[in-house]
Amino acid sequence: MAKGGAKELKKRIKSVGNIRKITKAMEMVAAAKMKKIIAKTVSSRSYSEVAWEILVNISESVREGNPLLRVRPVQKICVVLFSSNRGLCGGLNSQLIKKILEQVKNPESIATNRVKKIKIEPKIDPQKVEIEFITIGQKGTEALVRAGQKVVASFLDWNEQLGLDNIYPLSQLLIDKYTSGQCDKIVVAYTNFVSVIRNEPKIRQILPFSRQDLEKQIEELGKENNLKEKRREEMDQMEEKAEETNYIFEPSKEKVLNLILPRMIESQIYQAFLEAEASEFSSRMLTMKNASDVAKDMMTEFNLYYNLARQAGITKELLEISAGMTAMAE
Repeated sequence: MAKGGAKELKKRIKSVGNIRKITKAMEMVAAAKMKKIIAKTVSSRSYSEVAWEILVNISESVREGNPLLRVRPVQKICVVLFSSNRGLCGGLNSQLIKKILEQVKNPESIATNRVKKIKIEPKIDPQKVEIEFITIGQKGTEALVRAGQKVVASFLDWNEQLGLDNIYPLSQLLIDKYTSGQCDKIVVAYTNFVSVIRNEPKIRQILPFSRQDLEKQIEELGKENNLKEKRREEMDQMEEKAEETNYIFEPSKEKVLNLILPRMIESQIYQAFLEAEASEFSSRMLTMKNASDVAKDMMTEFNLYYNLARQAGITKELLEISAGMTAMAE
């Protein structure tokens, strides 16, 4: 119960009202941006999925001849972490960072290459696995630095207006790290957009190309759309087709792969960025909506207490006047 006189309660009502105006405005801005970024995210998912399917099929049929298709035992891992630059978006960043730090403490899962038909020793000595981070967003950078993790690069100026062309510096950095042997595995950590009220922290392997991750993504999409069995049949057909397909490269295999592989890696990074942005704005909109609702309830409560305090003050004054008139009459 709020305590204080009528003047103090009036100040509190005004203060909470001003805060509610701010949170309401932030809610409306987040909602407007959310609609645009969700439309971009959903529309690009089909392209991203097909591009990844092509990547996996090519990588399984043509393992030699291109450094991006080679698979090595994992000793060095690069994690690309997508977070927000600003707070006020609920537990969006904290949940993702918590999942990442758990993986760092127990790297057996993240250090296992999920590539079909490639046998990698499942038992990994945590002391021998090196993990470095490339961060997108201020909040993730600050959290990893506080946790004592190795951050080799940060991109802090990305926003929802970013286009596919702006992904090139990051994708080129990742490609150089993988082809030069500085990293044996590259994963992206981001918050996957499921719905306006639901987001999921996700870690996905992008190099080397993994059919297991592709199967998992398609299966999850099937669950969301109640098409699990149909999606599983499609996945099995894709796998049979990949095993039977002999790709013909024109003008040459080297030129085609050198051109197509970097572009498809860019598309996967861009899709992860879109998912993270859609999750951020939906989470911020809900957080600001909850804050506005709480502020409204507080104003209602404070108004009640203010009226009670004002009524008590009036009653007290009337009693004092009555007592004074009684004393004068005597």
